Amino acid sequence: MHDCRSLLAILLLLIPFGSMAHDSPDRTVQDFYAWAIHTPSNDPDKEAARVQPLLGQELFTALAAQRAYEESCARLVPADMKPHILDQSPFFLWPEGAQALLSTQASVAGDTARVSARLAYDDFHWTDTVVLRRESGRWVILDIRWQERSLTERLVEFASYRCEP
Repeated sequence: MHDCRSLLAILLLLIPFGSMAHDSPDRTVQDFYAWAIHTPSNDPDKEAARVQPLLGQELFTALAAQRAYEESCARLVPADMKPHILDQSPFFLWPEGAQALLSTQASVAGDTARVSARLAYDDFHWTDTVVLRRESGRWVILDIRWQERSLTERLVEFASYRCEP
């Protein structure tokens, strides 16, 4: 009986460490791309709420501002004109997006990490760099970098366009 209580006490102590081991920058990036690749974009607000736990607050706020900006631009133009909108997922450099996440490789330094995410669309492969920070005991995405550009740069550039009727 004493052995069962000891085993139970040890297991209860190990449970938090086991769940922390599952929380890794790689896992966060894998969960994010599973969502980004396989989620249709017909309801951006609902979709963004589902992925919010994976994003840092500043990035999530910037994405919400981009959606609000698109909506205000749409109200300014006549119904027969296309408003200033981002015609693709903001998370991918290429308009087609990605079809698969092939691999991830993390480099962690304290509470920051960079994860190289190898993506594919048909036979075309590329690597994005996802920048993360550990906040409140979990890894969150701060930015995605593609070659010479980044997601935050794309959002700032997009919002610098003046919407006019």
